[in-house]
Amino acid sequence: MITSSAVPDAALRLLVEKGFDATSVDALAQAAGISRSTFFRRFGSKEEMVFADQEMIIHHLETMLATSSVGPVQSMVNAGLVVFDQHTARPEAASLRHQLLLDVPSLRDRELVSIHRYERVFRNHLRDRGLYDLVHGRAMCIAFASGVVSVHNDHLRRWLRHPEETRRPELERELLALGTLFTPVLEPTDEPARVQPTTVVITISGDAPDTEAVVDQVRNALNGTH
Repeated sequence: MITSSAVPDAALRLLVEKGFDATSVDALAQAAGISRSTFFRRFGSKEEMVFADQEMIIHHLETMLATSSVGPVQSMVNAGLVVFDQHTARPEAASLRHQLLLDVPSLRDRELVSIHRYERVFRNHLRDRGLYDLVHGRAMCIAFASGVVSVHNDHLRRWLRHPEETRRPELERELLALGTLFTPVLEPTDEPARVQPTTVVITISGDAPDTEAVVDQVRNALNGTH
């Protein structure tokens, strides 16, 4: 888990209780147990403090995907689960941050930027694995990256409403189900399709047939002549 520079719950709680605009940097620094200069050095601003964990998760994802040894579909499923695990590891912080996003329009706009960044990380991973060069590869990579983020965000929002529920197993199942839709394009097999042999059944009635006559009748039947 990424915890070394996690945003302190006390600082997020202060923003929720006093209001984002009404809370000073000095008050946030005090709540976080750091100096004002350390606050600016670590976070830069109040807004960046709220999203500091997001930045760390994104950098972690980039490293994780760059070193992944599994197929592209499974690597994306794993990445989606990692993001979910990071958000749900600290329920109170996740809840406080969600409340801030509901209360502060500028933070909601900043959240949209983070969503697009996650999609870009996923797209770049698929692109770097050469999947843009496949037939319809670029479109499929864009759609898959967007789908993983959308499915993850849906489960995260549902978890935020009911944090007592364990949503991870269902998220994994749905990400795997999503992946199966893209596997034929993003992970094509090199094995050529097998041609099933044609079976011909000939029924003959009457006396012992003349072989040439039978062959002629079969040929005429295939050619549509009588």
